[in-house]
Amino acid sequence: MGSGGLFTWWNTDVLGQDRFCGDALDSSEASTVLSGFGRLTQSGYYEESEPYYSFSCKVQRTSKFLGGDQPRLEAELSFDEADFGLGGSRLWKNASASSYFVGGTTGAASETQAWVLLPTGCAKEIRPGSRHADVPVLKMSLTRGRSNPTALAKAAMAAAQHVADGLGCTGTSALKMPARLQGPTGETDTATPCGVKGFRIPEAALFKGKAEAGTALVTGRGSRTRVCEMMLQGPGEPRITLAVSDDPAVTQGVRRDETATQGSGRTVTACASGDLYVGVSFNDAYRDVLLDQGKDAYETARAALFNSFQQAVGNDYGCPTRGE
Repeated sequence: MGSGGLFTWWNTDVLGQDRFCGDALDSSEASTVLSGFGRLTQSGYYEESEPYYSFSCKVQRTSKFLGGDQPRLEAELSFDEADFGLGGSRLWKNASASSYFVGGTTGAASETQAWVLLPTGCAKEIRPGSRHADVPVLKMSLTRGRSNPTALAKAAMAAAQHVADGLGCTGTSALKMPARLQGPTGETDTATPCGVKGFRIPEAALFKGKAEAGTALVTGRGSRTRVCEMMLQGPGEPRITLAVSDDPAVTQGVRRDETATQGSGRTVTACASGDLYVGVSFNDAYRDVLLDQGKDAYETARAALFNSFQQAVGNDYGCPTRGE
């Protein structure tokens, strides 16, 4: 092989693998997510069915001629709360910046992450260390690079279908690519935060010079799950994340969790039109602001925020709600 052919072999996918991760991903899906130069290679692949089913895999661009770290795609089966991706956790930040699935299965994708809730009724769903309320989730993350959310969603769906088969899930016909993705619609003003009629930030939740009203980023109404992130003005960028969903995959999953109550900031309420999930969470900066005010102030602010948002979205969805 000449020097030109060797360069082509090492720097492209010519004569490379057709599929990766135990046939979970084909080369075109991986290549679309991992754009750029370098050859696609697989590492860290693990799939086992005994004593319980597990799956993880990494695909990365590598090159003998390009310096620096190349983009890497990681996929894994995890077991989490059904609303794990809606609360702005440390690993899954900025939920309002994700694009949520419309039609098909339940999931979301951003430029660097994607997740898909797998169908319930998996024969091997429960594993040691999992809680009764945990649901199987296919998670995918992209490091050292960015991708189009649609491309990441497609790759995550392919991996999710593979993992669902490994888990022995029933009802996998519902695990299909969404018709489209619904992303953020932009910032809303302080008069109508989150674009929810009747919702206002309670005065008890604002503190002069520490956490004052700012802007909010909200996802569109096309998806059954909507997330709003309120970016307050204050040191450390305090933020409040609010989520609402009438997606059965979310509401049924959260209903299995006995810790999901209004006091915990996440609950499911039975409404005339069906179950409605409401979740309110804080980032560390806002939590610190509340704790600095004392326990009573913290509880007052938390309850006021939750009640205000729950009542407003309940009305918005045509099913007035009250705290459980």
